[in-house]
Amino acid sequence: MLIFFSAFFGFSGIHEKDLNTLNLFYVSVLLFGFIMVAFVILSWLFFLKLRKRLTRLQDVMSSSAKNNSFPKPVSVQADRMDEIDQLGSSFNWMIQQLEDSRKREYEEELLRHRLIANLSHDLRTPLTILRGHVTRLNHESLSLEGQNSLTEINHTITRVGDLMDDLLSYTLLTSGKHPYHPASTDIVRLVRASVAAWYPAFEEKEILLDVVLTGDETFYWDADPKWMARVLDNLFQNILRHAAEGKYANIVVDVEKERIIVADRGPGMDNSSYEHGAGIGLSTSNYMLKKMKLKADFTSNENGTRVAIGRA
Repeated sequence: MLIFFSAFFGFSGIHEKDLNTLNLFYVSVLLFGFIMVAFVILSWLFFLKLRKRLTRLQDVMSSSAKNNSFPKPVSVQADRMDEIDQLGSSFNWMIQQLEDSRKREYEEELLRHRLIANLSHDLRTPLTILRGHVTRLNHESLSLEGQNSLTEINHTITRVGDLMDDLLSYTLLTSGKHPYHPASTDIVRLVRASVAAWYPAFEEKEILLDVVLTGDETFYWDADPKWMARVLDNLFQNILRHAAEGKYANIVVDVEKERIIVADRGPGMDNSSYEHGAGIGLSTSNYMLKKMKLKADFTSNENGTRVAIGRA
């Protein structure tokens, strides 16, 4: 404003000394204003560049979480290494540690799978030899107590063989050896086929099979039919192994609630035989169900076990 009025009205009423003082004041004001404007512009550029670097670092960190992928290292200028570069360097070090940990975990998992597969294969030979000796002893003249012992040994060999099969199956499944092929699956039809396949085994054990299936009504799950059949096989097998003394099995397909219910009147899952014999098979079933976005709810007591399979 001072410059404007001075230029408009002139300096006729101002002495030379005062004019020099006023000019010096104007120059100081202009210089101060220039410095302030330059400071604001430089500060704005500095913080803009700082914000850009922080935003880039944030995008790298958040993109991995959004895409559920492993984060990638960020670029760091090692020649200056200010606070942001130090933060990026620490982030890169963390990624490297995670990569090394994941690599070690993968190698350990691979080694464990190979060890279990080899162990399951190697144990079949001594089990076959033991079964051969049991068969030979069955032809010998033994007391009633000896015959009972041979029968129990034979059952134990069969149980160990089944456990090894379950362990090998779980190992192959978790290592991706059993491919997953989801498809729109008619659940009523699948359960009906599974029950028909297992009916002779239930009949042999004199287990009353109470099956409740709807007529034409059904529902569909986006699941792998082979995996679903394997889950039902595991549940039916557990009834034969650990709940046959209840002499009852109830299989229901609830179309309205889209659930499969399998129940028995055995001793329950707290029974030692059931707990130790069904763990691997149930782990396999739970893994398959989780992969198919399904879940199994277990209810068990001394009066029996009830399993309800539905959407997760």
